[in-house]
Amino acid sequence: MGRPDLHSTRKPTIAELQSRIGGWGRGASVHETGSTTTGCDSLDALFPGSGVRQGSLVEWLGEGNASGAGTVSLITGRQVCPAERPLILIDTQRELFPLSLSLLGFDLSRLVLIRPASEREALWACEEALRCEAVGLVWANIERLTSTSFRRLQLAAEASSGIGFLVRSTMAISQPSWAEVRLKVHPRPAVRGSPCYQIEAASSYGNSQHTTANVVLDSVKGRLHGNAHSANSLPLVSGMDTATTPCRAAGA
Repeated sequence: MGRPDLHSTRKPTIAELQSRIGGWGRGASVHETGSTTTGCDSLDALFPGSGVRQGSLVEWLGEGNASGAGTVSLITGRQVCPAERPLILIDTQRELFPLSLSLLGFDLSRLVLIRPASEREALWACEEALRCEAVGLVWANIERLTSTSFRRLQLAAEASSGIGFLVRSTMAISQPSWAEVRLKVHPRPAVRGSPCYQIEAASSYGNSQHTTANVVLDSVKGRLHGNAHSANSLPLVSGMDTATTPCRAAGA
């Protein structure tokens, strides 16, 4: 049995994605402006506009696979993505699973999960999706970015008033960035079985109200709360609940 020809399967995949993005683009023509709340006041305070600004990129940085950067960014992305628009997930590490995403409250009918065969394809898919006005949000765990590639993604988001979330390791903090806000996610001891995180604004283009936020994840409802002490009122959950681990390499 011969090995599949990756080059022969890649073209239909790209053509299909082009067709789907083109279809969404025909359905939207008006740019939206302003900021969207994350649903968590303390997290909103880390952004200059007290929420995620449309037309911007946000970097989520985590140290190691258990930092929480992947999980926190996914939940935040679900919250700020407009209800009527698709959410694009570009999973270069092949670590996202529909069942776990569903348990976190994602509507799978609105998700487009892309598993690119190379970093080049990942960047292309990310830029094209960001450029489409009908896409609600683009999430990607792309580790290596040149300044030029980063700038292209920023311009694409700006042109369409889209939102891009980029999940990377903390090693990227020393590299140039075109993100409006760079957030470092640190895990903290769980409270009553609920995962807790400290989120630090490593850099921000604009004045934000605060530089750090402590949040707790309600694993049952898939929501973030702004004070770790609020975990005392949350239901007890297992420390290994699959709803808290939608991905590994993304820093969940």
